Order: sequence, then C-alpha cells, then structure tokens
Amino acid sequence: MLLYKTKGQIPKNEYTLPIGEAEVKREGRNITVVTYSLMVHRYLSAAEKLSEEGIDAEVIDLKTLSPFDLKTVVNSVKKTNKVVIVHQACLTGGLGAEIGMRMVEAAFDYLDSPIKRIGSLDVPVPFSPLLEDFVVPTEEKIAEEIKKMVGK
Repeated sequence: MLLYKTKGQIPKNEYTLPIGEAEVKREGRNITVVTYSLMVHRYLSAAEKLSEEGIDAEVIDLKTLSPFDLKTVVNSVKKTNKVVIVHQACLTGGLGAEIGMRMVEAAFDYLDSPIKRIGSLDVPVPFSPLLEDFVVPTEEKIAEEIKKMVGK
C-alpha cells in the first residue's frame, strides 16, 4: 500500500516479468541486501548514503516471492559473506524468516555473521504517517542496522 504514490517509468508496450528471477539492482562487496517491493526503493536511497561512508552493499530485488530466486541470493552471499533481509512485513512470522531459513540451508558455509532481518514492528500499521515511520523500516533505520552489521 505504501507504493501507491510511487511514480516511475512504465513501458509503452506490453511487457512481462520472469517469474522466480531476482534482479541485482546494485553491485556490492561488503554485504548482500535481499529485499522486495517498497523496501527496494527505500534501501536503494539509503545505499547511496552508505556508499559515502565506505559501505558497498549488493542489493537484490526478489521480484517474485514464490518461487524466489535462491540461486541469485546464494551467489551474492558467496561474494559478500554477510546478508540482511529487509521487508515491510512484521518481523515475527514474516517472509524474511522463511528467506533467512532457506539461506541458512543453502549458504551457511559462506556466512561470516548471522543473518539479520529488518522488518516492521509486530503491530498493525497505523494510519498516522508519523507513527507509520515508527513502525515500518525507514531509510535511516535500515542504514543504521547495516552500519552495525559491517562494523561502522
């Protein structure tokens, strides 16, 4: 719902997106950020600020959630050895937990630190924009958590 007001380019001709194929939105070497939907936009904005501080994050937009492209994520983790999953859903029982578990099963040997999940607080999303920013991950909250993960 938070994407309702998002504007961008739309192809003039008919187009399709491949099912189950993630897209690497930004190449990086320090950490892999796995995300989708609204959080792609929020993280790409935060990534520019983090790059000024020497944090080079690879950003993967899952595009589809079922099936999701585990191969692309694992290949990125092999390169960065750290991963954070950023999603808008509640942290407890959210999709990030499933993605994290699948990554543990497929890429545990490549991880130098625990997988981090950044998600919404375990409460209903409030109507007030001020409270919404408290509940749903903002660019600032995402950036702070990633700085902690890479030791900056």
